[in-house]
Amino acid sequence: MRKNRKVPKKMSVVAANTMRFGAIIVFFFVMVILNLLSSSSCTMLLKEKGAKERELAKLEESRTQEATRWEEMKTTEKIEVALLRHGLSMKLPRPDQCVRMRADGTPYPNQLSLKRARQTAFGAPQPASYRPHRSTVSVSSIKTARHRRRKAN
Repeated sequence: MRKNRKVPKKMSVVAANTMRFGAIIVFFFVMVILNLLSSSSCTMLLKEKGAKERELAKLEESRTQEATRWEEMKTTEKIEVALLRHGLSMKLPRPDQCVRMRADGTPYPNQLSLKRARQTAFGAPQPASYRPHRSTVSVSSIKTARHRRRKAN
């Protein structure tokens, strides 16, 4: 036996065109909404980017000013004034008293001050011109003297 099935009726031409026109209008409406959402999102992101760039410019200017101030403070005259202001009677070491060190704690090779320090450590006499005066004793010579005393004890 055959079941009764409903046969779909064909839509009229006016109804079909109205459906197409409605779909186009809905599609256009959805596209306008998406465009507005993306536009507002982009505008918000641009404002945030501008604020971050202004903040970065301020920080960069502050860093430059601080670097300049630090470089000015590192001059020999400023260091001596600061030492006197704090009541320290110290002077900066002479270039032949400075030993340049690597990050791993070993000195760079072929330094005259290092050779003189090793000669002094092994008991070789040092010329009088290289001996520091009592008023210009550097921190490194004090540490060396303490180290020698500890070894002797």
